Amino acid sequence: MRVLAVIVLYKMPPSESNALRTLRAAISALPPGRQADIKILLYDNTPGGQDAGALPTEVQYKADVQNGGLAKAYNYALEIASEEVFDWLLTLDQDTSLSIDFLHKLCHSLAFVEPLKNVAAIVPLISEKGKILSPSDRNFGKRRQRFSDGFIGIPSVTVYAANSASTLRVSALKSLGGYDPRFSVWASDLVLYRRLYEHHFRVFVAGNIHVEHEVSVFDLENRSTANRYKDMLRAEEAFYDEYMVGEHLTLLLIMFRRLVYELPRIGGTLPYYQIAFRFLCRSLFYSRKHRMKSWEQSVSRG
Repeated sequence: MRVLAVIVLYKMPPSESNALRTLRAAISALPPGRQADIKILLYDNTPGGQDAGALPTEVQYKADVQNGGLAKAYNYALEIASEEVFDWLLTLDQDTSLSIDFLHKLCHSLAFVEPLKNVAAIVPLISEKGKILSPSDRNFGKRRQRFSDGFIGIPSVTVYAANSASTLRVSALKSLGGYDPRFSVWASDLVLYRRLYEHHFRVFVAGNIHVEHEVSVFDLENRSTANRYKDMLRAEEAFYDEYMVGEHLTLLLIMFRRLVYELPRIGGTLPYYQIAFRFLCRSLFYSRKHRMKSWEQSVSRG
C-alpha cells in the first residue's frame, strides 16, 4: 500500500510539528510484515517563508510563501500522489498528534477497504480534551455524534470529518477534480465530504483509531482572531448556500445556537457577537442569490 502523507505548516518550523514527530514515530513502530510505502510531504504556508531547518532525508518540502491555504496544499499533494502512483493521501494538520499504533491500525483498515472502490475515505475518531469532534453528521443546528467510541463501519448517511487524519483514495479525489479551491481553508472538509457523498462515495469510520487534535475556533480568546472567525462564518454560509440548498433552516438554527450557547462557552467577546449577529441577519434578510454573489466576489478578491 502506497500512502502519501501531507502535513500543512503555518508559522511553525517542522521541528515543532506534533504531526511530523508522531507520524515518523508511527512509521518506525510498524511491525515486521506490516511495512507500507509511506512518503511525507511538508507543505509550508508560512507567509514570506521560513527557515525549515534540517529535514530528514525521506521528507519532501514545499514552501508556498503566498499562503494559498489548505485546498491548494492538498491539491498539490494530490497531483504528486497521482503522478507517483500513490493509492492513498493522508492529510494532516501540524498540531495533530498520532498514536504510536496509528499506522498499524490504519494499514488494517486500508487492507479491508482496498477492494471496496466506492469507499473513498478512512476517518478516525478525533477528539480534543476527551470530547469527540469528528466524524459526525449535521442535524438541526448542531453536530450530533452518530458514531460512538469504537464504532467501525461504513454508514449510509452523509459523514462529515475533519481534514486532519483523513486518509483519502487518490482515484476518488481525482474523479472529483480535487478540493474546491474557493473553500481554501474554512469549510474545505465539509465541502469535500459533501461532494464525496453526492458522487456516491462512502466513508469508512475507523472507530478503533483515536487522534488528538487542537481546534483554534474552540478557544477564541487565545487562538483565534475576529477576522478568522468572520472568514469561517462566510465559508460556512457559502457551503450551505451552494451544497445544502434545502437546509437553510439548519443554518439558522446553527447561528442561533452559536449566539446563545457556543460563544459564551468558548470565550467570545463583543466583536465575535457582532460578526455572528451580522451573519444571522444576512441569512434572515438577504437572498441566497445575493449571498452567493458576495461570496464569489470575496473569493475573486482573494
